Amino acid sequence: MTRYTSLTDRAVRAAAVLDAERTGTTTTLDVKRELRDRGYWATQGDVSRRLARIASGEGWPWWGMGRFRLYGVPARGQRGPAVASRAALVN
Repeated sequence: MTRYTSLTDRAVRAAAVLDAERTGTTTTLDVKRELRDRGYWATQGDVSRRLARIASGEGWPWWGMGRFRLYGVPARGQRGPAVASRAALVN
């Protein structure tokens, strides 16, 4: 039986930042897949609620695309966020 790590806002934020660094944008589906690949139990609804709260609190832009939202994470121009995000997903 596979054991999953409990989902946290920190892990959702880290996964969103990682995905956005690669593509410039992210969706809840992309974030859910990233989290599951790293051993978190993540449902679409839970990731959606958490990501909406995180994006709102941090002022991340988002676009309604009908059935889903596309989120943008502002570029910081440094490698620091990627390192911190990977560390948060591992710990």
